Amino acid sequence: MAMPPELKPLIAQARRQVPELSGLGDEQVAEILLGAMVAQQGAATGEGDIETMSAHECGAHGERLLNSGQWQEAERFFLAALEKAEGEKDTGLQMKAATALGRLCSQRGDFPQAMALLQQALGLAERLGDRRLMSVIYDQMNSTQFMQGRYPQAIEYYKKSLEMHEALGDQQGIAVGYGNLGNVYLSQGELERAREAYEKVLNLFTKLSNERGVASTYGNLGIVYADQGRYDQAIEMYLKSLEITERLGDEATSARQYGNLGNVHDELGNYEEALRMYEKALEIGKRIGDEPGVAKDYGNMATTYHSMGDIGQALEYHHKSLAIKERVGDRHNAAISYFNLGNLYHDLGEGEQARVHHEKAKALFEIVGDTRSARRAAAALRGLQ
Repeated sequence: MAMPPELKPLIAQARRQVPELSGLGDEQVAEILLGAMVAQQGAATGEGDIETMSAHECGAHGERLLNSGQWQEAERFFLAALEKAEGEKDTGLQMKAATALGRLCSQRGDFPQAMALLQQALGLAERLGDRRLMSVIYDQMNSTQFMQGRYPQAIEYYKKSLEMHEALGDQQGIAVGYGNLGNVYLSQGELERAREAYEKVLNLFTKLSNERGVASTYGNLGIVYADQGRYDQAIEMYLKSLEITERLGDEATSARQYGNLGNVHDELGNYEEALRMYEKALEIGKRIGDEPGVAKDYGNMATTYHSMGDIGQALEYHHKSLAIKERVGDRHNAAISYFNLGNLYHDLGEGEQARVHHEKAKALFEIVGDTRSARRAAAALRGLQ
């Protein structure tokens, strides 16, 4: 394709900001940028009929929707991208659309479907012989294992993926790989190993001038420090992240850091300040249409109201959170809400309501394949007998 001159200075910037683009050639990145421009114009003008958009344009628009938390609309565009790519017999676009759909399914807790789509994408990448894209898909498959609490398998796969990135000299991929390892170590409570992994990520992203990556890593380090009880350092990390994300206009990550600040203040017993931070996150989430983020903020507020002894508000916000999760099809996090509500009803002495909610939580955890959480729900049910 003939590359428009105005795209050339944007390609390097796009690669710095989106690690997944590091494995694509200049023409492929240029096509994605063009598709994003068309999709944004369509959103701004009310145009952009999905029937007339190309597979590239549908995929780029779906990515934008996914990144802002608009899962249902994103799925519609990814499915259209996949169908159009199949019609055009474009293996590369089929692979990208299947990967994007797999990531979406993973985020909303539909893990079996996510793995099926990612396996499909991996087969297409193998057919193309593109090892860099294969490593990116492995990263996403590993993340799906991690989200199900299968930590030993996730670590094993992350290490294999990391070896692929290192063999390719893919610095962005190496940074992402260490970040994924850090996430697993954090979830296992291996806080020093998590911190060491995130420090490696921070150094790599700093060298690559990937500011979004730096901001995200500051946030991860903040979580480690908060879990260690080093709250001043946690707050410092979150504020460093916010300084970058607000300058870049990255509202989704800004909202996440306000939520993290709220979590620290909740731990410290500063409940009014915690609610103020959650309200800031909630305001951003509503403005950008990030429904999963809004659901998370409502859940955090419910927890704080519970800590304050305001059970009525806690129930109200848990139910608000649950309603959104069910509407967008986020079965995994809906299960978490049911579990939290079961605990709350147990504390209120309402045994039957506690049983009903824990049973729903257990069923959903089993459906999405989170056996670890299903066992926790089963234990909670035995405790009610």
